[in-house]
Amino acid sequence: MTRSIEDLSTLLRPAKDMLAEVSDREAALTEVTSQLKNDDAARALFGKVCRFEAPFTASWIHGPGDKSPYLSLELAAASLDDDRHRALLADIVLSTSPSIPYDYRALAAEKLVQVGTGEFADALQEVVDSYEPLPNRGLQAKIAVPTDGIDHLFEIPETVSGRLDLLIAASKAKTLETRHRFAVRVLANGVLPSEPVGDAERLILEDVGTTMVVASDYLVPWDQEFPGEHGSGLTLAELVRITLMCGEFSLPDTTVRPILVDFYRSVLRTCGRSIIGLSAGVFHVEHGTLATPSYYYQGRDAILGKGCVIDCVGGAVLQAGSFLGGGYMPILIHTHKHIRKGGQAAASERKQILPCIFAAEAGARYPMDAIGLFETVDYLGKETPYEGIRAIPHDA
Repeated sequence: MTRSIEDLSTLLRPAKDMLAEVSDREAALTEVTSQLKNDDAARALFGKVCRFEAPFTASWIHGPGDKSPYLSLELAAASLDDDRHRALLADIVLSTSPSIPYDYRALAAEKLVQVGTGEFADALQEVVDSYEPLPNRGLQAKIAVPTDGIDHLFEIPETVSGRLDLLIAASKAKTLETRHRFAVRVLANGVLPSEPVGDAERLILEDVGTTMVVASDYLVPWDQEFPGEHGSGLTLAELVRITLMCGEFSLPDTTVRPILVDFYRSVLRTCGRSIIGLSAGVFHVEHGTLATPSYYYQGRDAILGKGCVIDCVGGAVLQAGSFLGGGYMPILIHTHKHIRKGGQAAASERKQILPCIFAAEAGARYPMDAIGLFETVDYLGKETPYEGIRAIPHDA
């Protein structure tokens, strides 16, 4: 018997590890496929799922497929006719939803190039023509930023709702940037500019597995400015410090957590099924006016465990299935080292830094009991105590 839309919604809601509590996987796949082939309402619901709309952000159909990283994209190709498939792919590429992971949108864009843009070419061109780039904070503005002598100071909204509004605005703005980027690439038939490929870039490109991205997509522009309260702009570096240091972002709250996950997906471009745990985070602290872009790549199913923090002055590449720390154990992964020369005051070392990139290869585990500081620079040119964890020179 065909399920009602309410039943189908219930079937699509559970996460991968909960599906067995609702249905047998093969039976569930058969039911979803049948509904997609025969029911307009089911296809509309499937579109919501593919935009990662609540309550389907962690649906089991976003788990791995047999031939691709996402079962949902496989189901779309197998169950929809050509016109509906094209329309769904274009909807994913053009969507303003910050919940859609960057890699998922890239895979949809790659498939859209293969099937052809058809009647959606004009909509893609409109996105390209109407886009206004986000600004970067200039040198004079940086010099004018208040400081306590070490840290930059900036206005932070007094209320939780005010701080959430900052994240929502940044996520929307960054999503428009992403949407524009893929519209350009689809209209160019997937032809991307060539870039130098070093060790870090190779790890990213091997892991993400789509021709529609370049490694520099994950080079985070920490000076990029987003709208703030009363029109004052906050940089990406300042926003990630807010998420790390304001207590509400460590809570599994039904309002706060989805907004934070959208922020990570849109602004840091974390891949689908990856997790930055409670009280975990990524941050970047400017050294004077220096806020050099650095890599942050977190692949599918990669986990930054509870309480584990990565300083991204150097950079980090976490490939698929890697797992760092967890259990609220205090761990700081430090990706640059301060250098003090003989005869200099201790404070002078702050602006003399040696950056590097922390790399966790696919499936690597940084143990939960490794409490304290991991000084990545100390392992340049040598093995770390942990298999698959290594340091990559910043210019490699």
